[in-house]
Order: sequence, then C-alpha cells, then structure tokens
Amino acid sequence: MAYNDRPGGVTLVAVLAWITAVLQIGLSILILTGAISPAGVSIPSTWVAIVVGVITLLVSFGLFGANRIARVIVTASLGLTILSAILQAIAHRDANVLVGAIITILLAVAGISLLYTQRANRFFA
Repeated sequence: MAYNDRPGGVTLVAVLAWITAVLQIGLSILILTGAISPAGVSIPSTWVAIVVGVITLLVSFGLFGANRIARVIVTASLGLTILSAILQAIAHRDANVLVGAIITILLAVAGISLLYTQRANRFFA
C-alpha cells in the first residue's frame, strides 16, 4: 500500500498523537517558564513530560510513514493508558474518576482498533 493510501483511522490516531505531543510539550514549557503553575506539578515531572512528548511526537510521524515499530509503541502506550485508567478508577472510587476512566478506556480501545483494521494491517505490512 502506498503512503497516500494511508487508512483514515491510522491518520486519525497519528494526528491525535501529534496534537497530544505538541500540547504536552507546550504546556510543560509554560510550567518551566513559570507562565502557569498548576498545583502539585514538580519540575522533574515536567521534564519527564517533555521527554514523553518528544517521543510521542516522533512516534506520531512514524505512524504517518507506516513504521511498524511506531504502531507497536502506540499500542503499548494505549494499553498502559487502559491499565492506568482502571487503576485510577479502583484507587479513587469516585464517580467523576470512573466516568473519566471509562472515556479514557473507550478512546484507547478505539485507537488500538483503528491501528489493526485490515486496511491498517496492509498499510503497515
């Protein structure tokens, strides 16, 4: 499958990953410069967020280019997101956290599903 035949679902996941990365890096820079100061956010965790954002950005470009390793990394990341949402729902036992966890899980499952359709499998082959 040629690059211009990228399935819409793969494009959607790649675009969402790219937007997430840009927002994560941008917000982290705002925190480091003192432009915003959310409660409970440390400087080391902000640097970690920048590193994760850069990795996410690179992986999103890999999805655009049919890189199989990028697909595996995104799948693993979404799997960890599902696990994290489940653990948060169990730990907090709050209706708002539960609703957020359910939404997070549904979006992560949708992302994984979009990366493994028949067209996506041909694209990454």
